[in-house]
Amino acid sequence: MRVTGTAAAARVVEKALRDRRGALVFTIGTGCCESTAPFLYEDFWPGPDSTEIGEVAGVPVYAPEYLRALYPGDEGVTVDVEEGSMAESMSIETEYGCRFILRDPSGAPVEHQEQVSCDVPESVSGLRSRGLQELPEVLRRVRMR
Repeated sequence: MRVTGTAAAARVVEKALRDRRGALVFTIGTGCCESTAPFLYEDFWPGPDSTEIGEVAGVPVYAPEYLRALYPGDEGVTVDVEEGSMAESMSIETEYGCRFILRDPSGAPVEHQEQVSCDVPESVSGLRSRGLQELPEVLRRVRMR
């Protein structure tokens, strides 16, 4: 798998490099809701099965094995920016009112997410009424300083 970045993505990364003191790193495939979105973090360890697959403005891009398997050999994607495309995220670029996205070689956004409905049974739902909640005895005696 190979990842490159657009000039627009590089400009945002360069701004983040000027604004931040720590080491920046991109990771792809680690988001819970946007599994293929690139995330730009400061002082972040990408994980044991992640490998560097490219860079954007000198910042390394990492991806885990399962995602690298989707793009064999030199097949690649491009990190780009969508202005004003806000989502809840801890990725640094959202501070600048934009969002990093991946594009395939044709320029189309990469979307490997399947639409899944989440049908949680009442018996395990966090929304069901649980009645009066109390701490276990051992926790009631704990003193915090």
